[in-house]
Amino acid sequence: MRQFVIDTEPDSKGLFYISGKDYRYIKQVLRLTTGDMIKVSAKGTSYNTTLCAIDESKKQITLQICDAADDEIPLAKLNPDRPEFYLLQIIAKPQKMELIIRQAVECGVSVVVPVIGEYTQKGTEKSLSQKSGANERIARIIREARQQSGSPIDTKVLEPLILSDALKIFSEKQEQMKAENKSSVCVSLYERNEESVTMHEAVSAANKKKIGFAAVAVGCEGGISPDEIKTLKEAGFKTVHFDANILRCETASLYGMASLQTTVMEGNKWLSKE
Repeated sequence: MRQFVIDTEPDSKGLFYISGKDYRYIKQVLRLTTGDMIKVSAKGTSYNTTLCAIDESKKQITLQICDAADDEIPLAKLNPDRPEFYLLQIIAKPQKMELIIRQAVECGVSVVVPVIGEYTQKGTEKSLSQKSGANERIARIIREARQQSGSPIDTKVLEPLILSDALKIFSEKQEQMKAENKSSVCVSLYERNEESVTMHEAVSAANKKKIGFAAVAVGCEGGISPDEIKTLKEAGFKTVHFDANILRCETASLYGMASLQTTVMEGNKWLSKE
C-alpha cells in the first residue's frame, strides 16, 4: 500500500482532513477516490486509512482510520532487529547531494550527516544550510521519497558540519549503544585497498552483540582524503574497500549503505536465533 506522509494528527473521531497541495496530490497524482485505502504516516505513527469523502467545493479530502486499535503501529517497533543507520556524507555538488539524500531516505537511513570535506567544492555546503532556505526543499525531497518508497523512517538531514564536529555525534551514539548493551559498527568507503577490510569482516567484528547503530562514511566527487581517513580510523571507523569498479559518489553511498544494511541485518537475525 502506498504511503502518504503528513504533519498532522487525527481528530478525536479518527479523521484526517487533507487540503491544499496534499489534496491535489491525493486526487491528481495518486488519483484516489472514495473507498480507496492509503497508508498514512503522521508524527511517528503509521495508520491504515480509507478515503471516505472528497469535497471538491472546499478542496478537502477526509481520511478515516480503519481500526485505531489494530492499525496504529509505533514505527520504532516495526522491526526489533533493525538498528539505526547513519550516513556520513562528504558534501558533493547540490544535484548529486539531493539524489544521495533521496536514496538514503528510500533505504531507511535515520540520519544523514553532511560533512564539509577537504575535497568539497567551495560554497556547495550552502545548498544544505538552513540559512540559505534549504529546509523546504530538503523536506520535500524526504517526503516524496518516503511516500514513493513507503519507508517508515522519518529521515533527518543535519546542518553541514566539519568532520571533527560530525564525529562527536558518532562518538555519542557509540557510547549510547554501550549503555544499552548493544554494539555499533562504523565503516568508511575508500578507493585504496591498503589497511582495508571487507564489509563482512567489519560487521562480524562488532556482531558479538546485537548491533544497534551502524554508519557508513562516503566521500564526494574527489573521494575522502588520506587525512580524513586517518581521522575516521581514529574515531573507530573501519576502512572498507569494495573489489568492484570505481563508483561515482552518489552510487557509492547507495551501494555502501545497502551492503552495510544487508550484512548487519543478517548478523542481527542470527543473534536473535541463538
